[in-house]
Amino acid sequence: MFAVLLRYFKSLGSRIDRGLLYKLIFIALLIIIISAIIVFNVEPEGQFNNVFDASWWAIVTATTVGYGDFFPISYSGRIVAIILMFTGIGLFGGITATITEIFIKIEKRRELGQLQADYEGHIIICGWCDKTKEMVKQILSENIENKQIVLIANIESDPFPDNNLIHFIHGKIDEEESLNKASIKNAKTAIILNEDNNDATTVLSALTINSLNPDLYTIAEISKEENAVHLKNAGVDEIVINNNVNSRLMVRTAFYHGTSKVFNELLCNKVGNEIYMLEASEDTYEKNYKDMLNIIKEKNNATLLGLKRNGKILINPDFDEKIMKGDHFIYIARDRLLNII
Repeated sequence: MFAVLLRYFKSLGSRIDRGLLYKLIFIALLIIIISAIIVFNVEPEGQFNNVFDASWWAIVTATTVGYGDFFPISYSGRIVAIILMFTGIGLFGGITATITEIFIKIEKRRELGQLQADYEGHIIICGWCDKTKEMVKQILSENIENKQIVLIANIESDPFPDNNLIHFIHGKIDEEESLNKASIKNAKTAIILNEDNNDATTVLSALTINSLNPDLYTIAEISKEENAVHLKNAGVDEIVINNNVNSRLMVRTAFYHGTSKVFNELLCNKVGNEIYMLEASEDTYEKNYKDMLNIIKEKNNATLLGLKRNGKILINPDFDEKIMKGDHFIYIARDRLLNII
């Protein structure tokens, strides 16, 4: 039980007072063992069959359970029992109180965003703004294996207190301490939000992330296109320029009515079809794009949009384009596909 508790505390990244807990448990075990040995030796033959029976009696007495299946009958044994009862109440009461205090401290620290995150392959969201809740909801509704999110935000308390899939870290998004606490080195992806509409903060956060984990896939949001070059220099993999995305979508919708509804459906996983990617398997290598277009539609009722190759996006490539090792299919479907063929 003790080992289980310690593993639980470790998973929460807590810094518990293990010294006090170890001392209390050590003293309790010592008293139980000594009491069992004394009682086994002072009691008449046959009262306790072996030391194990005496130990069993000592444990149920110290914990005040008192089954009554074994008990001392000699004066010496009863004196030991009295001492064990009083010390047991104090010791086990102390252990219970210590564990309860630890749980309360852990819960409080979790609420304040002070606990170290200890995950692998998780998604880190840097920043708190009106988009954050919707993004969290979107990630949690995706059909993926690892939905663990670590949220870094400079707010007072955990905005998702009842959801274990969201680990809150209190702090600034451009501080090493906050990013290390979010286990940035083991993360899969980082999303940097332009929470204060200040591109300088986003760039600084990207630079810090890149210095801590250069291999991390990073997506950053900025307000001004001229600042995109700074994010590229900071190693950001994908950049979203807020105003440009909105204005371009509105213009396309003005010319071609319904365009915004198409994008809304493709980007939202609540209804209809969504955009997905899947790495090409060996049995698709050297097949041409036209063949894959038909196969994906016939076998999976999905529509192939293009390919991702060496980080570049090829939308609607030529029919004779060959599928290569490392390619990713970009497709539209109602659900994520596990394989193509």
